[in-house]
Amino acid sequence: MPVQRRSRERVEQILVAAEQLLVSEGIDAVTTREVAKRADVPVATLYQYFADRADIVSALIERHILSMDERIGAALATLETYSVRTIVEATIAAYRAAYRDHPSHVVLWYQGRVSPAIGAMIKARNDQLAARFHVFATSTGLTDPDVDPAVVRLAYDVADRILEVAYRERLEGEDRIVDEGIEMLVAYLERYATLAGRGGISAAQIRSSWGR
Repeated sequence: MPVQRRSRERVEQILVAAEQLLVSEGIDAVTTREVAKRADVPVATLYQYFADRADIVSALIERHILSMDERIGAALATLETYSVRTIVEATIAAYRAAYRDHPSHVVLWYQGRVSPAIGAMIKARNDQLAARFHVFATSTGLTDPDVDPAVVRLAYDVADRILEVAYRERLEGEDRIVDEGIEMLVAYLERYATLAGRGGISAAQIRSSWGR
């Protein structure tokens, strides 16, 4: 157990150093040598846990994904009324809150696709979220039951791109771009929403239908 604890602590030390480099110097500064130097560990020790820089970035992105999924779930759970608009607004707000708390997430998500494997991991995660939302939306009556899953996948890809543009030059993001992006997403998704999905369904009704 002490050995396992030391290993976890060492991994945490390395990942914290990598995040610090991301924020202060950008993704290009995240090399195994620089991360080891910032973490104050020998490079050989770093290689015991991570094969290369892409492996470090991948580990950080996995953390980011888990954290974001928790934030989005918590944000959606607080809604009193569910509609296309409230869901889009709550989801985007959850991303922005995470980016304020952890600026490294901005660099990770939009500059960290340093290998095909990482790009594939991010795509798989977005596809998974889109599939979940499609099931939720059709089951609860927010959208027409026969809406094509590709509609929701496209919306997730567009949201990803909107945030990338909003945060491209500033870690705090551009409010105007985010606001315009939300309107774009809502207008697109409302084309496939039911009347209730546009007007709103109470949380109690959502819980009842989703429970079934």
